[in-house]
Amino acid sequence: MKLSENLKIIRRDNNLSQEQLAEKLGVSRQAVSKWESGQSYPEMDKVLLICKLFNYNIDELMNENVKVVEETKESTSIVNKYAKDFFSFITKTIDMFSSMKFKQKLKCIIEECFMFCLIFLVFLLIGAVGDYIANNVFGTIFRDFYYYGLRNILEAIYIVFSIIAGTTVFLHIFKIRYLDYYEIVKENVEDSESIKEEDKDKEIKEDKDNKKIFVEKKKERVIIRDPNHSSSKFLNGLFNLVLAFIKFVVICLGLLFVFTFVSLCTLLVLSMLFIKTGMLFVGTVLLIIALLIANFVILEILYDFIVNRKFNKVRVGVLFLVSLIITGISIGLILIGFADFEVIENNDNTFTMSDEYVYKMKEDFAFNTYNCAYRYIETDIKDVKIVVNYTKYAKCYVHDLNHGIEIYCGSDELKTIDLIKQIIKDINNKQIKDYPYVAEVHIYASKENIEKIQENNDKRISNEYEIQRQINENENLRDKIERLQNTIDEQKEEINNLRDTIRQYEMAD
Repeated sequence: MKLSENLKIIRRDNNLSQEQLAEKLGVSRQAVSKWESGQSYPEMDKVLLICKLFNYNIDELMNENVKVVEETKESTSIVNKYAKDFFSFITKTIDMFSSMKFKQKLKCIIEECFMFCLIFLVFLLIGAVGDYIANNVFGTIFRDFYYYGLRNILEAIYIVFSIIAGTTVFLHIFKIRYLDYYEIVKENVEDSESIKEEDKDKEIKEDKDNKKIFVEKKKERVIIRDPNHSSSKFLNGLFNLVLAFIKFVVICLGLLFVFTFVSLCTLLVLSMLFIKTGMLFVGTVLLIIALLIANFVILEILYDFIVNRKFNKVRVGVLFLVSLIITGISIGLILIGFADFEVIENNDNTFTMSDEYVYKMKEDFAFNTYNCAYRYIETDIKDVKIVVNYTKYAKCYVHDLNHGIEIYCGSDELKTIDLIKQIIKDINNKQIKDYPYVAEVHIYASKENIEKIQENNDKRISNEYEIQRQINENENLRDKIERLQNTIDEQKEEINNLRDTIRQYEMAD
């Protein structure tokens, strides 16, 4: 970069006009103007004077970008200040403990241990509450993704945050409780000694016998804990790091509220499907609008916190109040709308489909059901008849196994759209019906066969538990064998090392 451009940067960074810079250098304004335009160059003595006034060397002024140089110096200065402040913190702590008596040291150590345990318990409690909330929120919505990846990441982030934040709080409490107080007391002691040495700090008073005596003047002192002049750059850095992490968490929380805001807008549009419900529709729309207002206010508060901007408390309070009022009105309208609805328990949608299966009774015959309610019905038939009742919106899968059958009932994905249309139609007709996905299984058999089936089912369950137990035992045995093998390898390595040592001694002899 040219000298002329550096001169412009230096003058502007120091808020100087061309006349003011010319006055400092003892030249005319026209000379400074020609230097900055590149029409002429200053003499060597003026270059040296510029370097002296603004703390640059000749090479930086003539060849480098002084703005980059200044930023580099400032960055290096900040690092040096942090390092210096950190070592100063350690030095003050050592000096304080060196000047304290044994009882004072013991008291300090006990207090700090108690404070450490208290901070540890607080972060442990926060972690437990956060883990419970995360398990119920993310563990329900994103179960596999959460338990097999996200949970470990969140735990690692929280552990790092707890260590940094806990250390910051612990050191800050130690500083304001002991270090700052120790420095102020030390200053007071030094001041009191200087007071005794100076005559001007004494005044003359008269007693009852008119005798003149010297009385030491007392100075008023205000003890301010953690004053600005004793602020710790090291602790401030930790505070900034904790604040940055908190802002990161707030950003993640803000993204969650952005998602809920978009979801509420989607619900507002979808609510138009139930426009025929009257009061229920109006109440639902008002409730969604109230939630949108509250969500927007929360997003604004989070944004103001992230960008360090003050939020308008009056406007936020008014919006929250409006949201609460609309919420109350909407709940009332929804309750009025629900009063017109008719609940239909036994409707045409309940168990409209039925399948029947007949199996010959075997010695090991058993069955297993998933998402199905079942019951036994005694009859005189020799075989086993199973009747599966389910709805037209469900689908049942029956697997014929060697020892019996397995029945699973779930939703029919192909008929899900028809089910949604039916639900919307029923709600607009102000009807509430049952749309069960589950199936009801009836098992018809003789009393002896029913008892045998129950016995076989119990054995199957016991066998499954036994198989699982054996699998766990095998895994434990494999782990134990692996640990023993590692121990054997370590001992072999030690034996080889001993043999090498013995050979070296034999060769030396």
